[in-house]
Amino acid sequence: MALGINAVENKLSAISIEETNAVAQNDKQLVILLAHPNFKDSKANKALIDAVKGSNDVTVIDLYDAPFTLDTYKQVITEAGTVVFQFPFYWASAPSQLKKWCDEIFMGLTSIIKGKKLMVAATTGSEYEAYRSGGRNQFTMDELLRPYQLLANHSGMVWQTPFVVYGASLPTAPQSITEGAGAYKKRIDEFVK
Repeated sequence: MALGINAVENKLSAISIEETNAVAQNDKQLVILLAHPNFKDSKANKALIDAVKGSNDVTVIDLYDAPFTLDTYKQVITEAGTVVFQFPFYWASAPSQLKKWCDEIFMGLTSIIKGKKLMVAATTGSEYEAYRSGGRNQFTMDELLRPYQLLANHSGMVWQTPFVVYGASLPTAPQSITEGAGAYKKRIDEFVK
């Protein structure tokens, strides 16, 4: 279920490391950490969130809207079996708020994230062919997302194949976004069923 920030704050409480370790992980729970600096005007990322927001086992937290405290994330991440970093991919990276979250919050969660799945869900303005060896961008998305795979490996998380919707800025974007949203829902449903 997609939760507004107030609902997330009400759901979460500060808990100690001992209590965190005592909480049983529910592999069916999934948290999406949305990092979009202008989500209200988004087409592609908004369509992805809209496709999954009806699921009772999915919590969405907007990193540009949620308080930047460890307590905001500790319980929801503890209860999740899968964490998804969702963002528009530009300038060969994620928006800065995700990096800030990794630097300031992620490190405080290292005692509770081991064994959890980590997946990146990204949207690109360019077409799929641009992200190939010899393509305009010279690298595949798998190659460009390696820092997140390293983060997963280093922290004991289980890296999942990234989910990417290509061409969100092209004339064919409406079709790509619609198809991408359907595929995203299917992929997320695989984690929570």
